[in-house]
Amino acid sequence: MTSPPTTNIPVAIPAGQRSPDQPPPPTTIAGSLSGIPGARTVANRLLHGTPGRMRLFGLLAVVAALVLGSVSVTALLASQNAVERAANNTAQVVLAQSLHVELLRADAIATNAFLVGGLEPPASRQAYEAAMASVATGIAQASAAQPADAEALGVLSTQVQQYAALVEQARTNNRSGLPLGAQYLKQASAGLRADAIPTVSAVVSANEDRARTEFDRSNSSLQLAFGVLALIALVGVAIWLARRTHRYVNVSLTAGIVLLLIGLVVASVTIGSISQATKQVAAGTYQRAVALADVRTFANDARANESLTLIARGSGQANQDAWKSASDQVVKILGENDGLNYLESQWTAYAQSHAAIRKLDDGGKWDDAVKAATTSGAGSASAQFATFDTSVTQARDAAARSAVRQLQAVGGSAPWFALAIGLATLVACWLVIRGIGKRIEEYR
Repeated sequence: MTSPPTTNIPVAIPAGQRSPDQPPPPTTIAGSLSGIPGARTVANRLLHGTPGRMRLFGLLAVVAALVLGSVSVTALLASQNAVERAANNTAQVVLAQSLHVELLRADAIATNAFLVGGLEPPASRQAYEAAMASVATGIAQASAAQPADAEALGVLSTQVQQYAALVEQARTNNRSGLPLGAQYLKQASAGLRADAIPTVSAVVSANEDRARTEFDRSNSSLQLAFGVLALIALVGVAIWLARRTHRYVNVSLTAGIVLLLIGLVVASVTIGSISQATKQVAAGTYQRAVALADVRTFANDARANESLTLIARGSGQANQDAWKSASDQVVKILGENDGLNYLESQWTAYAQSHAAIRKLDDGGKWDDAVKAATTSGAGSASAQFATFDTSVTQARDAAARSAVRQLQAVGGSAPWFALAIGLATLVACWLVIRGIGKRIEEYR
């Protein structure tokens, strides 16, 4: 038998009930709260009417107070951290410049000693080895102090080793009386200026850029603009509350705003003071240290070219031109900085001795010129240059130490002010809550 067809007869669903095959209705916030006993009632009561708006504005005021306080604190700490980094970068600039100077100084000693012929004087050899040891130590210290320079300093280390190897070959041939030694020495000096010097100059330039960047970052006053906006929001809440309640004196709320305003002013003044102090250091002792390091660099470059001119035996005009260019830079830098007249006098004395050496060489008295260039007695070119180099080094070191010391002292008070402002912010938040809460109670 065939079963009769099944007919779906619609069944009436009682009101308030849902068919099993119907999807559930979307969930709303009100629906969610309705599922929690009393939650919707509590929310309506808290946010209803003028007291509810007071609570919302009170929450806004607390957030604004926290923003204002945190902006003041972070701006202070940012300035102090920038000054610390500026001090570290300043020390790295001095260290990198020392590498530059010591390389040229080593070359100046090596070339001057080479003129003697045979076995160079022990004092010259000792001075050369001390300069090269200073370079090796400086490379290691600079790599550890600034990881960003590690790769470039690694390349510099290889270039310095290549230079030292060529100098040793020149020395060996010179001791044997072979003219090939002069060729090795000229190759070593040329390679030093073509490879190692540009590398170390790039390291110096990179650290000078970092130092200048941190000098600029020490002024973080722009961050305080967000604090000003938060302060405006706080004042706006106070004005709205006063108009709404017709009570224009709210001691707690006003005290909280004043406390935050004081913190903002203290942060602004402190940051301005830090910025001004770092600018003075940048334009003062830091710039002086950099200038004196440049003077010593050019001076040692000139000294090396003096010897290279004699080594070339009549074909060293390019080296004499290089001496003249370096000497002009020394005179220019010393003239641009106050209080360095004694260094100008010392350089002038050496330059006059150099002119006498050139006069002997140009007059065909090469042996007498070499003797004048290599003797170390009082009044000689070597003695005069040593006096100048020592004076410049002492002045450069004093300026560098002063710059680092001043920078380290500049931001010393910032962390304490930041701590005080942080605590004051917490007190201000409590006063804001207390002031608005009192108005809510009075409104009832």
